[in-house]
Amino acid sequence: MDLYRSRLCWYDYVEVRDGFWRKAPLRGRFCGGKIPEPIVSTDSRLWVEFRSSSNWVGKGFFAIYEAICGGDVKKDNGHIQSPNYPDDYRPSKVCIWRIQVSEGFHVGLTFQSFEIERHDSCAYDYLEVRDGHSESSTLIGRYCGYEKPDDIKSTSSRLWLKFVSDGSINKAGFAVNFFKEVDECSRPNRGGCEQRCLNTLGSYKCSCDPGYELAPDKRRCEAACGGFLTKLNGSITSPGWPKEYPPNKNCIWQLVAPTQYRISLQFDFFETEGNDVCKYDFVEVRSGLTADSKLHGKFCGSEKPEVITSQYNNMRVEFKSDNTVSKKGFKAHFFSDKDECSKDNGGCQQDCVNTFGSYECQCRSGFVLHDNKHDCKEVSAAC
Repeated sequence: MDLYRSRLCWYDYVEVRDGFWRKAPLRGRFCGGKIPEPIVSTDSRLWVEFRSSSNWVGKGFFAIYEAICGGDVKKDNGHIQSPNYPDDYRPSKVCIWRIQVSEGFHVGLTFQSFEIERHDSCAYDYLEVRDGHSESSTLIGRYCGYEKPDDIKSTSSRLWLKFVSDGSINKAGFAVNFFKEVDECSRPNRGGCEQRCLNTLGSYKCSCDPGYELAPDKRRCEAACGGFLTKLNGSITSPGWPKEYPPNKNCIWQLVAPTQYRISLQFDFFETEGNDVCKYDFVEVRSGLTADSKLHGKFCGSEKPEVITSQYNNMRVEFKSDNTVSKKGFKAHFFSDKDECSKDNGGCQQDCVNTFGSYECQCRSGFVLHDNKHDCKEVSAAC
């Protein structure tokens, strides 16, 4: 290096920044004749800027750069890239990174991009990740191809990465972020979750007990109800079951079965506020999905309704509570059965009667069922 020397290298200088633009972190500003120590970037880019503003003439500078990879990485977060990323990686490279975050934490690893020569067993180019600090640690996975691997979480504070490329096909490589993984759910307040806390990589989320759903703040839980159900069988309950239902709830369940099926609803328990009028709290059951569909009944009080079967392949169940008295509510299960009689009368000559899981043909007065169980024959007159 042979540059004009000034205080703070104000006039002629070489400036090196850790990144790809002028405002990236400064690694050093150099002038004079002293050769700087080697500089290693934190990723695949360095900004090198030379400026000359004095009348002094010198030889300038000469520097050699090299794409290196691997090393010990001891910090709580950062990113790692294949050599020369985002351009194609070089052939015949072997890079090993040993990541270590603060003791007592895990290492989280998320892939931002991934493109490595594809092979069924990743025999040529690959990225290998191990759960520990050496090549003998437990293998988490060996990855190649163009699909980003799933997020990775270590069982300790260390993670070992190895990238290998052969001498042939080169691709863009990979970019990953690593970070100190915190289990927010292990804290005394469980991340602020009212009921359940589920730890995820780099974050966490709250969930609720059965019969409840997350409130808009994603922390509290409130009684859940309603929904669009397409299962052939299942159960529905009043919000908060088996505790008392909350006031001012309006829940609508829409049950839909395949064509030719009918839905039956059977109540296992029933207790709401109200009397015969059902003016306050009630359950309303209709054949269809809209509020003006055929009404089967409006129920309240403590008497269980009889089994209700839909007219077609859908059913609407609506529950309403006012702002006064609350009861235990209801629990019901539904099941769907194919109505063979709905198509071509089940093949019956006269009457078809659907039964659960089957059907049967019947004959009108003056006829008896044929041995084929479908046709009807006239009763012979007595002699």
